[in-house]
Amino acid sequence: MTGETILVVDDKVESLEFIAEYLLRPHGYIPLVAANGQQGLEMALSEKPKLLILDLKMPELSGLEVLRALREKQIDIPVILMTAYGSEEDVITALRLGAKDYFTKPFHIDEMLAAIERVLSEHKQEEKQTRLQQDLEERVKELTTLYGSNVERVLNRIVEAAVDVTGAEEGYLLLVDRQTNELYLRAALNLGDQTATGFRLRNEDSIAGRVVRTGKPVMFNYLEDTQRFKVKTGYLVKSLINVPLSIKNEVIGVLSVDNRHSPKVFSQTDLALLTSLADYAAIAIENASLYDRTDHALSRRIQELSIMQEVARELNAILDTDRIASLVLHHALSMTSAEAGLVGLVAENGLDWTSRGYITPALAGTSWEPSWNNGIVGRATGSGQPVLVHDVLADPDAEYSLPQTRSQLAVPIMRGEHVLGLIDVESTQVGAFNQDDQRFLLGLADHAAVGIESARLFDMVLEEQGKNKLVLQSIADGVYTVDRNFYILTFNPAAERITGWPADKVQGKLCSTVFCDVETNNEASHHVRLIQQALECGQPVSSGPDEPPIITRDGREIFLSSSAAPLLNREGDVEGAVVAFRDVSAEREFDRLKSDFISLVSHELRSPLASINASVELMLQSPDDNDLLDEMLSIVHTQSQNLVQLVEDILDVSQIEAGQIRVREEPVTLLPILRQTIRDFQSQTDKHQIMLKVPQTIPFVLADSNKTEMVLNNLIKNAIKYSPEGGRILVEITDVMDGEITINVIDEGLGIPPEHIDKIFDRFYRVETSDDRKIYGRGLGLHISKRLVELQGGRIWVRSKKDQGSCFSFTLPTISEPEITDKK
Repeated sequence: MTGETILVVDDKVESLEFIAEYLLRPHGYIPLVAANGQQGLEMALSEKPKLLILDLKMPELSGLEVLRALREKQIDIPVILMTAYGSEEDVITALRLGAKDYFTKPFHIDEMLAAIERVLSEHKQEEKQTRLQQDLEERVKELTTLYGSNVERVLNRIVEAAVDVTGAEEGYLLLVDRQTNELYLRAALNLGDQTATGFRLRNEDSIAGRVVRTGKPVMFNYLEDTQRFKVKTGYLVKSLINVPLSIKNEVIGVLSVDNRHSPKVFSQTDLALLTSLADYAAIAIENASLYDRTDHALSRRIQELSIMQEVARELNAILDTDRIASLVLHHALSMTSAEAGLVGLVAENGLDWTSRGYITPALAGTSWEPSWNNGIVGRATGSGQPVLVHDVLADPDAEYSLPQTRSQLAVPIMRGEHVLGLIDVESTQVGAFNQDDQRFLLGLADHAAVGIESARLFDMVLEEQGKNKLVLQSIADGVYTVDRNFYILTFNPAAERITGWPADKVQGKLCSTVFCDVETNNEASHHVRLIQQALECGQPVSSGPDEPPIITRDGREIFLSSSAAPLLNREGDVEGAVVAFRDVSAEREFDRLKSDFISLVSHELRSPLASINASVELMLQSPDDNDLLDEMLSIVHTQSQNLVQLVEDILDVSQIEAGQIRVREEPVTLLPILRQTIRDFQSQTDKHQIMLKVPQTIPFVLADSNKTEMVLNNLIKNAIKYSPEGGRILVEITDVMDGEITINVIDEGLGIPPEHIDKIFDRFYRVETSDDRKIYGRGLGLHISKRLVELQGGRIWVRSKKDQGSCFSFTLPTISEPEITDKK
């Protein structure tokens, strides 16, 4: 099919040139081109091309938006969709909007040409059917004008003329009913409503029936009452004339006149006049019959075409084979007036049957089921041709049909050489179906085949989409895909969870805007470089251990371990990439803590052990120097205590992190704990002054006294450690309110720079200052204190400025005296 105008809409100039100049024009088509969706829509409305080849992703208006605009304006231009990186949802939406086919770029020229020819052919056939329907409607109007308003009047005039020329009292025209072997009234004069209603005569035992059987007229004249005879049971006449109505030597009816009351006799002249009049009547009846047949055929054909168009529209909107079968069976039964029917579809695991009428209870039972390979159904499915049986009882395969079925029409649903299913209609009447019914079911089967193929293609797309979605949703790793320009196409739930970005917010965006490195700009992000490397080498690549952190949507910094692999189309060309990643921040933090722990333990073990070793060597060198021995033993004892404290701190942290520390909450009086703790520390140092400041009344607190004492020990020890000689340390209780009490430990030490405040309670964290080398510490005391306070339902914080000392504060919940009684 050449010489047709085809509009190509694509925002890629090279694509427009290739399709127009190398695909369409060399094959005789007339190409029109548009560089964007808006221009394409305007040209489609003004130029009315025979076909539209439409790209999915375009500026201004996308392919889907152009499709919707054409459908809203009821512009019937067939569309072939092209997509380079559209989602499966977009393809499904396009098919629902009426797209005839779709191709993924790049495509094979032969496949595209075949699709163009097929779509143009189908559209031309649809236009031809529309023109035929319009022609048939005009023919119906013409025939109605010629015959529709005169047939009854002509027949009545014939009867009126028969009565008039013969001077009879009554006249009537009877036609033969071949199925019942009876004569029925077609037109009458003076018979009366009671007689005319349901007027029928049997051919075997009536005078009119004898005329039909012999083809010869009959005339009777009787003058005596005893000679009167019954024309019909209960209907007596004195004289009558019956003449045959013949068309091509076949008697189709009888024209009759009679006298029921008048003694007038009929003459041979009356017989001759009536016989001549019968010839005109036969011509009128033939014309009427021709009109009826033509009118019925045209009306049926129009109805068929109307139903076919309705079916085509409905099937385009239905993508479920069960609903297709139900729709097809409904129209098959309605158009053929069948009493029962079924539609069988070939499925993966057998046959799916949809039934109506008396077949349904038979299918529900156990005594009968349709045979796909035998009987009338088997002949249709085996030959791929329709099978019309007027009398099932006379058919050699009657045993496979239901006992009440007398007529059956089976039409296979074909797609090429393959049988997709079957339409079967049945009736309890002999000869219930004809060639018109067969032609209709053949057309219905063609539409059904297209609908079934579309539905199954849709099911395959949904199934594949479901599998892919299930895999992507079930894996813990984040996965996303990009096109060759790094625009994100898909984004799985794990990717949403890790990055904080919902899929609908990132699809269509550059991946560098989502995976933005902390220390670089968007264009130079690590993921862009990783994807680019995979696209260039055509092989999977993975990130190294030095992959920089990214910033999530909520501003968090996280570390990822990523890998990228190229995405290939059916031709093996790279059209994008898939990236899998997982959050390794916890692993990075664990590695950092492990390194910190090893570094701490190494450092904290090295110093005491070095001191102990040096002291022991000195004692061994001077075993008789008692003063030296006392000094060295004191050093060994102190360093041993430091080692014991290190081990205890590490065990405390380990137990706290493992949830093995148990807090025994009870009403506690703080003042004795504060005094004893301060007394213990003051006895150990004369270089610092430790003071206590408390209000006149101190409420009970709900706490663990041992854990509270550990917190005070750590905070006072920390204050002593970082305060200069002669410095003062104040322990005070303030802010007894809102169900809690605040304890402050204030020193005049080095202070804490602002940038370290948020991390001061972290494990192994120590502020690196110029004086750190002189101060022994492990970075565990504050962390242990924080966790112990929180376990008791309190809070801990610090206020400090560099070189101006620090104030460590923590709270504990208070408890009133009635509550103490309840606790006891």
